[in-house]
Amino acid sequence: MSLNVIKPDYYDDFHCIGGSCSFTCCQEWKIAVDPETKKRWRSINAPEGLKEAGRLPEWLNEHSCLSKFIVKKDGTDVIGLLRDMTCPFLDSDHLCRLVIDHGEEILSKTCHEFPRENHEYTDRTEKSLVACCPEVVDKWNERNILTFEGLNYRDTEGLKHTKDTLMAARNLIMYLLSDEQCDNRINLLKSFYILLDIYSKESLKDMSDYIDPKVLRELESTIASLERDVSESMVERNELFLDMTENYAAENRYTAFISPLRNLAKELDVNETDMSMYADKENASGKKDDKSDFLSSISKYESLFRNYLVSEAFSGLLIPGMDLRDMVMQFEWMIMEYAIIQQALYLKWKENPEHDLSYETVREMIVLISRLTGYDADDIEDYLESSFESPIWDFGYADFLLG
Repeated sequence: MSLNVIKPDYYDDFHCIGGSCSFTCCQEWKIAVDPETKKRWRSINAPEGLKEAGRLPEWLNEHSCLSKFIVKKDGTDVIGLLRDMTCPFLDSDHLCRLVIDHGEEILSKTCHEFPRENHEYTDRTEKSLVACCPEVVDKWNERNILTFEGLNYRDTEGLKHTKDTLMAARNLIMYLLSDEQCDNRINLLKSFYILLDIYSKESLKDMSDYIDPKVLRELESTIASLERDVSESMVERNELFLDMTENYAAENRYTAFISPLRNLAKELDVNETDMSMYADKENASGKKDDKSDFLSSISKYESLFRNYLVSEAFSGLLIPGMDLRDMVMQFEWMIMEYAIIQQALYLKWKENPEHDLSYETVREMIVLISRLTGYDADDIEDYLESSFESPIWDFGYADFLLG
């Protein structure tokens, strides 16, 4: 491992809070078991008392070894979940029986490392924490701006002297997404426009125009002036939400979270009433009613979502073996995730009689959608190829989706 390590400043402070977690990772997921762990589990018996606690899978007996709890799903070895879609080793206090009985060394690689991701390069190691964990979202919410050890992505002089094209492009996108002078929609769109330009040139020899304040302000102004059809954009996001959650609904996974939202999404009538609720409203005195319109409710979390996007760019846009085309598709996926989260939050806001969004609700939707969309690069490319005319969008579609 390289001695040069890049990681968020909160990376070393992160720890699993176990039974106190608001959205356990021991439920609903396909929990992968690596070959080494599977081999080790052949000689270890299941924890005692699983049958009495109603935690023993119906195909096993009390004396089964741990490897018997593994099943095959989509070609991958995973822990077989119970009928309630929870891990059989999760106890009534939401703690792991395996850890209680044997310590963390008994866990599979997936359980032990989550939500950490490590990317190894010849000159450095990059460590990140992904959005699928509520504790990570809390870290973002506590900060105005994300900072990283070993990387000052907001240093424009440093950006200009980054020799590796892919790293320079990734760091540039992080810089653009962190711009506090613009909202996240504008930041996403200007980043996508610039990334498409870099992709078309197949290089990043000179990024002067990409970081020139005057050029950026002109680009932002142009994007802001583009004609928007808010209702049609909402229809597109709604369809995307339904499409992305369809397989999970069919598998009865995350049903407590997505079933009410899918019902709302199917019934959504994008008419004048819905759009007046989505757009800025005024009360009888002619002043905006901050408590009743969605945009005001979501605007409270602009800083949180800015940090979310910067972190996602750091961890997802640059993966060993990727090229510029892959980076563009990864960024498109980021845009889709953001759009789906926004739509899910609109549905939650619409469902709430008070028409407000608590931080807990926002955090829950970030974690949920991040888990639903946690595809690898090959699956992302397959989805984009099957869902769009080209896996590389033109700028207009991104603008339309973010409406």
